[in-house]
Amino acid sequence: MGVFMDLTIVQKEILQELIAIYREKNRPVKGTEIAIRLNRNPGTIRNQMQALRALNLVDGVPGPKGGYVPTSSAYRAVGLISGEEEISVPIYKGDERVEGVYVEKIVFDTVAHEKSCSSMIYIKGDTKIFNEGDIVKIGPTYHNKIIIFGKVSGRDDIDHILLIDVIGVTSIPNITVKSIAIKEDLIWLSPDTNIKDAAKIFYDNNINGAPIISNGNLVGILTLHDLAYALSNSLENESVEKIMAKNPLTITPDKKVYDALILMEKQGVGRLIVVDKDSKVIGIITRTDVLKLIEGALFPKILKELIDKKEL
Repeated sequence: MGVFMDLTIVQKEILQELIAIYREKNRPVKGTEIAIRLNRNPGTIRNQMQALRALNLVDGVPGPKGGYVPTSSAYRAVGLISGEEEISVPIYKGDERVEGVYVEKIVFDTVAHEKSCSSMIYIKGDTKIFNEGDIVKIGPTYHNKIIIFGKVSGRDDIDHILLIDVIGVTSIPNITVKSIAIKEDLIWLSPDTNIKDAAKIFYDNNINGAPIISNGNLVGILTLHDLAYALSNSLENESVEKIMAKNPLTITPDKKVYDALILMEKQGVGRLIVVDKDSKVIGIITRTDVLKLIEGALFPKILKELIDKKEL
């Protein structure tokens, strides 16, 4: 921790700007971008970046689209995150988290093999805890929420490396709720809508849920499960106000998709109403939307929209 105290004011400024741009753009940051933001000579930024890389505060990404990315240590160095567990990537053996062991680096060393994919997991902690054949889960990682499932095939106790035969990898793209929330032609119902009419609206539009809005305010949510209950109890001539769920869960458009999924899982719901800072309903996000995103069905379209809007 002492090395962080030795950073110069310039180095701290560069780290803070690097982190700010990286959070904003979610991609490697060019030295020239930092130079422009700080009104400094690009050569000065390059020289300082070499020093910061030597301190393991910055990683370099090669190639035309490369640049610099902050390491987990960089966040602690500028005081943005305190406490090691808040930034460290966890590792699980079976269903149990391995306490005192954290992942520092993940390297996929074979991805083109037709029958297998392996990875080297650099960890901080005791590798002897793990044995060949152990089923492990790594993640989620801090920024991109990558989770790796695999089987331990070997280990290097000197360099603290686990060799993993990768069984599966999943990730939730680091984008905001507003990127995938349904906004246009949002279907909603008023509290006095007849249940039978609501059922027809659900059927005609192939939806499983809709917000209930009165005078511009969100007052509830109706789901397919609610309709099934009402129709099975001969309530089709009642209003949806009688069966809607009140105080529905909401989320703001600036939250990450990962946060939305975690909230849905914790609360056992399949959708969240997206509201702005004035609590006005602006969209809806469902578990199905997130699954399509993970599968890749939505990602190319969303990526193009973000690039067109210059948000990436």
